[in-house]
Amino acid sequence: MHTPSIPLQPITPSTQTLDAYVDRYLTIVDSRYNIPSFSPDSSPTNTHTERLSEDSILSSDGELENDNGTTPNMMRKAYYDPVMENDDDQDLHHNSYKEQEDEEQERLVNDMDDLNSHDGSSTDKKVMLNSVCQEEETVGELTDAIVISLSQEYGRRWLCFLFLAVLLISWLTWTIIVNNMNPGQTDGAFTLTDRETHNILMRSLNDEKDQVILDSADLLLAHGPLAISHYTLSKDSQYMMLWTNKTDVWRYSSLANIYVYDRDNKLLFPLVNTSTVEKEPKVSYATWSPIGHQIAYVMNNNLYVTDLHAHSQITFDGSATIFNGIPDWVYEEEILNDNYALWWSPDATHLAYLRLDETDVPELHLPIYTTDNDSYPDEISLRYPKAGAANPLASLFVYSLEQKTTMMLTSNSTSTPTVTAEKGHRDFDDIDRIITDVHWATDSHTHLLFKQTNRIQDKQFTNLLTITDANGTASPHGKPSASVGTVHDYIPTDGGWIDSGKTMIFFGQYLNSDGTWQVDYIDVAADGNGFMHLAMISVGKQTTQVRWLTSGDWEVESESVTVDRKRELLHFLSTERSPLERHLYTLSLSDDDPAATRTCLTCPDDPDTHAYYRVSFSPLAGYYVLYYDGPEIPTTRVKKVDDPSFEVYLQKNEPLQKLLLKYELPGKRMVNIKSGSSDMNAVELLPPNFDAKEKYPVLFQIYGGPGSQMVTYEFQLDWHTFLASKLQYIVVTVDGRGTGFRGRNYRVGVRGRLGELETIDYTNAARHWAGLDYVDQARISIWGWSYGGFLTSKCIEANSGLFSAGLAVAPVTDWRFYDSIYTERYMLTPQLNPQGYVSSAVNNMTGFANSKFLLVHGTADDNVHFQNTATLVDKLTKASIHSYKVQFYTDSDHLINHNNANANLYHLLTDFLWERTFGQLGDFQVLSVLETTDSGTSP
Repeated sequence: MHTPSIPLQPITPSTQTLDAYVDRYLTIVDSRYNIPSFSPDSSPTNTHTERLSEDSILSSDGELENDNGTTPNMMRKAYYDPVMENDDDQDLHHNSYKEQEDEEQERLVNDMDDLNSHDGSSTDKKVMLNSVCQEEETVGELTDAIVISLSQEYGRRWLCFLFLAVLLISWLTWTIIVNNMNPGQTDGAFTLTDRETHNILMRSLNDEKDQVILDSADLLLAHGPLAISHYTLSKDSQYMMLWTNKTDVWRYSSLANIYVYDRDNKLLFPLVNTSTVEKEPKVSYATWSPIGHQIAYVMNNNLYVTDLHAHSQITFDGSATIFNGIPDWVYEEEILNDNYALWWSPDATHLAYLRLDETDVPELHLPIYTTDNDSYPDEISLRYPKAGAANPLASLFVYSLEQKTTMMLTSNSTSTPTVTAEKGHRDFDDIDRIITDVHWATDSHTHLLFKQTNRIQDKQFTNLLTITDANGTASPHGKPSASVGTVHDYIPTDGGWIDSGKTMIFFGQYLNSDGTWQVDYIDVAADGNGFMHLAMISVGKQTTQVRWLTSGDWEVESESVTVDRKRELLHFLSTERSPLERHLYTLSLSDDDPAATRTCLTCPDDPDTHAYYRVSFSPLAGYYVLYYDGPEIPTTRVKKVDDPSFEVYLQKNEPLQKLLLKYELPGKRMVNIKSGSSDMNAVELLPPNFDAKEKYPVLFQIYGGPGSQMVTYEFQLDWHTFLASKLQYIVVTVDGRGTGFRGRNYRVGVRGRLGELETIDYTNAARHWAGLDYVDQARISIWGWSYGGFLTSKCIEANSGLFSAGLAVAPVTDWRFYDSIYTERYMLTPQLNPQGYVSSAVNNMTGFANSKFLLVHGTADDNVHFQNTATLVDKLTKASIHSYKVQFYTDSDHLINHNNANANLYHLLTDFLWERTFGQLGDFQVLSVLETTDSGTSP
């Protein structure tokens, strides 16, 4: 840390001043000051490596936003809980921390849009995509405006508020869309919006010349200009799809009206005549074909294809319970993590799609109380499979656009596959099947790979569809027939679950001399030693060979892999240097020993220098955006694969670096502690001017879900920074057993007994800190959201005497109440593991009598249902426990953000901590570490 230049002055907060601190913090993070405008019109996504592909924010089609409506690459933290990193498994964080980030970003974008529109209309919004020459000026203006605003209104500049605001604005100001406008064009073009004319431009990274690809004057309709949320270009660049009236459904899904713009003729027309701007949005998903300009889209849960002249309906059974080409709630949330379930073949002649039948899935009703002008509550209904209940039935189909025929690849209770089963082929029954990954393994349409697991996700089959011509040879020509076979099966030997995800990537396809094909693809899989590594898998006629490309006691991030087939290079992020770091590696697939060519592109020479990177590659993999995320101030730059000297900085955060010289920050210390025979990574956030001779209160911030990670070298500022800087808390974050990126042995021990080992580990962590001289062991608290709320409740239940207070937000309290796919992955079914479900539930109320406890939930939480909190309150009531407080937020979902609920929540958390830790407000003298030297008295 730099030498502090701001003196410490004691103040005595009252209820009013404490609320003012939190208000100021929330207000500035919310960006609600009148600052110079940049209005992002426009999730993912939040993977550590965002591969630039169709329909992502960094897509070859130049979208302004992700399909869930959030601006990408924003500041990852504000006053929400930190986002954990997902280690292959679908953990509850995407149902808490990740969704907090997504919702936070969306809310901030909406707030800024409201401020920055010229006349308040959505059609007059500016766009955040600036040119490089505009960036420094814009960030400087924003910084100056915030400092002036703070000085004038408050007479104080509080570090965590100002720091968060400037960081947020710096990251909001810049994002890049590196895209391939046409496969025949040079890689490394991106799109941006002219801030004066609102025209959409294409610019090359090489010459920075602009080409107008859409004139805003062409978007005028009878009612006025078309307000678009994002757009995509066809692969031939002749047309654009424009999204408007977008309405969110669940986390990733939405409905919208879509228009098509003909660039050559400057014509604007609706994709579907029944889904226009003046009508309710009906289109769930739409995507361009990989060549030409056909569109596959889903409307009313049926799949359609159009060449922009005629429309063909592919499915006809779509209904409230039958989904074609899009996921239902649980597949969206736990399997696909996206809003689509259809895949074009590379030659645009075939479409693979999932059909999900949730007819037998029990229905959940969520009451909505704050309906307008209605004396009765409304309700939202969804099919939600809880642990042990019926799952949606998943079937995989392939439709041939040329033959107008559909092939069924998997069986169900009423139909059998319409393809031939090869010798040794294996398939799960439809009630026991989860389809986890679908990927075309061809340059045409000859081969399709798909993975399926059983219900409890401890068996996996990888299957290959082969489409053949009339002569019996796999070919893109001729009347097709098809066969499907199992090319790989996997059953973990460690008693754990399958680490599934979208991990397969096609590499090559070769015709052998005997007329048979060999298909090579790359996957991230368990290597037999308990670590996730890269493998080249070669599939021939009834043979499968696996060649490991990486190995060691470290792991490859499963969604970080990019294959450059032209250069025969493989890029990926890994934890090779440390589980707490991420670095970019590349290896050559043309070498006889690819593993020997592995090179780190971001590793510093000094082993004591730490770094955490993310990366996004362009569609042709010639360029990548490199995000340095910590531990120092983040930066963003563009690099070129063929020219290591090429470097264009998108964000250096120089104004922020200068600003920080004036302020003090909490110290951050990485430690490793023991829990029995296991060790745990932890990070300790220390108040500025920490004095080891003093006694400090401690707050444990926990999540702990299977495969998650919170302790990293990422640069993070959030509500915990406020607690450390303003309230002199030590904030401790720990990753115990079950968390990710330390190998399967560290993860899978929690299977069948969620909450048991984690509670032991977090209790041991608290015992460790309680024994430190600078910790006041009578003032140790614990808090968490979602899975973190579950573990907070379990730690209070354990009655260790270590935690004086617990704060649980939207917790699971009984795993019978959570969704089947997530829960059964880690707990099996209630029928198979009845005692495990009893033990993992929060049942023993004794510990709650000996600690202060805050329980918070949104009544419209579609993810972790309010039932969890209601049931726990009933148990507390029966046990005559009185030392707890309950706060519900009307009509808020898992993010708790309806009608100002989120700001209210953080006031509540702060007040609860203060009162439970120090007694009545105003009783504790706290040092103000964030005041300027020329400030007056404290507010």
